[in-house]
Amino acid sequence: MTVSKENPTSKGTFPILRILYGAFVALGIYYLLRKDISEAMSTLGIGLIFDPFDQQVKWNDRPAYQKIWLVVHLSIVLGLVGILLFNWLSK
Repeated sequence: MTVSKENPTSKGTFPILRILYGAFVALGIYYLLRKDISEAMSTLGIGLIFDPFDQQVKWNDRPAYQKIWLVVHLSIVLGLVGILLFNWLSK
């Protein structure tokens, strides 16, 4: 008998992660359009949990477009945090 290791991003869960990522990004954009910065920031931040790419690939082995996508996404979230802090401090 052979023992097979279960892959957490197997064919069954990988599409679900992409769907969840897309849903959180879409919801974050919706909140941005409504100018609800705090909800947009938190929703987009939660969306990063659901990495839309293969999570088994190490960061150094990922293609450049995946790294750029995730870094830009994180930069947007941190930019929204900065906007919230600036608005809070200016009151």
